[in-house]
Amino acid sequence: MITAKDFGDGLYRRQDLVRLVQWLVVGLYVLLLAGPVIWPEGRIGRVAEILFWGVWWPLVIGSMMLIGQFWCGVLCPDGTVTEFASRRGRGRKPTEWLRWAWWPLALYSVLTFFSDAFQAHRSAWGTLLAVGGMSGLALGTGLVYGRGKRVWCRYLCPVTSIFSLLSRCSVLHFRVDRGAWEAAPRPVPKPVDCPLLLDVRRLTSNEKCNMCGRCSGHRGAVELAWRPLGSEIESLRDDEVRPWDAFGICYVLIGLSQAGLHWHHSASAMLAISLGLGSAAAFLLFAATGGRFISAMRLSYGLIPLAGFGLMAGAGEHSLALLAGEGVEVGDLLTWSRDLAVLLGCLWSGRLGWRLIRGLPVSGRPAGAAGYGACLLLLAASIRLSPLPF
Repeated sequence: MITAKDFGDGLYRRQDLVRLVQWLVVGLYVLLLAGPVIWPEGRIGRVAEILFWGVWWPLVIGSMMLIGQFWCGVLCPDGTVTEFASRRGRGRKPTEWLRWAWWPLALYSVLTFFSDAFQAHRSAWGTLLAVGGMSGLALGTGLVYGRGKRVWCRYLCPVTSIFSLLSRCSVLHFRVDRGAWEAAPRPVPKPVDCPLLLDVRRLTSNEKCNMCGRCSGHRGAVELAWRPLGSEIESLRDDEVRPWDAFGICYVLIGLSQAGLHWHHSASAMLAISLGLGSAAAFLLFAATGGRFISAMRLSYGLIPLAGFGLMAGAGEHSLALLAGEGVEVGDLLTWSRDLAVLLGCLWSGRLGWRLIRGLPVSGRPAGAAGYGACLLLLAASIRLSPLPF
């Protein structure tokens, strides 16, 4: 039986096979992206829309929550092209402005607003501009910055803002044994070729790790391993709780993403609902913790599973809408999928939130539970009661 460690070590040993798969994905990606523009009268446009938005997006979201960012490290075409370009580019060091922590959230917000408010994903040219434009920026970043590294993926990729949050929930991670690392016999092996420039020795989070496997087995201290659901979020220290994460959870993962997927009537409606949902969630969390800013930010992480299931449900509904457009009878599947997403998300976020609330002072736990519960109900209602896509 193949264990998690075996799989991680296999990724390390067979990077040649990983690269072959990566370039096959790049080829398929270019075909699906450019094909509908080149042959607008053919069926490839419909196939591309189904694969891009009906299959790829919901599956990637689900995989992030369950097993981490394997998509990013092993399959993502943008990561492949930016690393390829970086090996042949100018090799500049990432500047301070490039490392601004808010860039991914800002770019994701612009991309989501454009794609959903103007229904860009429903046209070949819109998809080419929205998705292909990001690939062009990834390629350009690789040509200028880094030496064989994925500077785009580390600092700029729009979806990394969401993937970083979702992957904190996953049950797989690359575990680092600091004691074994320090005790490794001499001579020590070459440094890890981490494409994201992470300090692997101090790695404790799935937040940025792309799960590429290039560090697996290093110094006998790094291995792919299982962990309890949500354990990373439960163990967050105060210095690991970040304002941009809390903002991203409330206003982007909850507000903008839910508005874009479920309430995309118009640009103004999307903006109003995004700000309304995000502000309501932030207020409830702030009130639940008695105005303690750091506690409110910590509690916001507990909402990630439900928000992630809402995001996946919305993407899945688009899949059903595409099937319905092809004449497939979907029946009550839409309602059932929403109910299941809300149920699983509430159970997961409820359990995680309760464990976070236990970290509050005893006197503040009743108010914390009430405020957090109200926040869960608000988010669940926004998913369950939103307009049908067809």
